[in-house]
Amino acid sequence: MKRIDLLPPEARAKASRERGLLYAILILVAVVVALGLVYMQQNSTVNSKQSEVDRLTAEAQVVQQQALALAPYAEIQSTRTAMTQTAGGIYEAGVPWSTILQEIGLVIPENVRLQSLTCTVPPAMVPGAALAVAGAAPAATTDVTFTGTTYTHKDVAEFMTRLGLIPQLSNIQLGSSTGAAAAAATAETAATTATVTFTVTATLRPYLTAPPTTALQGAGVVQ
Repeated sequence: MKRIDLLPPEARAKASRERGLLYAILILVAVVVALGLVYMQQNSTVNSKQSEVDRLTAEAQVVQQQALALAPYAEIQSTRTAMTQTAGGIYEAGVPWSTILQEIGLVIPENVRLQSLTCTVPPAMVPGAALAVAGAAPAATTDVTFTGTTYTHKDVAEFMTRLGLIPQLSNIQLGSSTGAAAAAATAETAATTATVTFTVTATLRPYLTAPPTTALQGAGVVQ
């Protein structure tokens, strides 16, 4: 049998509108519930991240306090490092007098007798002095002075030649060389032997790098 709707058209339209409104309400409720679930999830995530941020902030504050407490020790370590570097530079820039004297003892001829040896560190090689400009001629100084005696002027020339073999010395020059008569007597004979008194000067080779900037006090002459 065919079903016949006996409701009037106005009632049918109203029922249709009511069903549509009901569906819209149900959809709205579903959307609100979904948004609530999303909000709760995001809120939980935000709270978790905020807790992590708070924990990291607290740890950073603790580390910062520890760093502030250790700052004096870091400054002491920095000072010690600078002092060690300066001391090493001073040691490396020091004039090796013991080595120079040892080399002089090796090259001096047997018939040459030194009466005095004066050594002076030039101002340009004192720690704190400015390094000479590249290409500029170093200032002429007399850093080492030899005074002694021998028998001939040729012996003096040989002594000067041997001094030129010492790498720390340069600009070997003859200051003076004068002859004199000295009596040399033995048990068998007595004779007059000519002697020569000489003065020879030399210059220390300059540094290739500048000495430390720390100035030394009381730099004097070594004799």
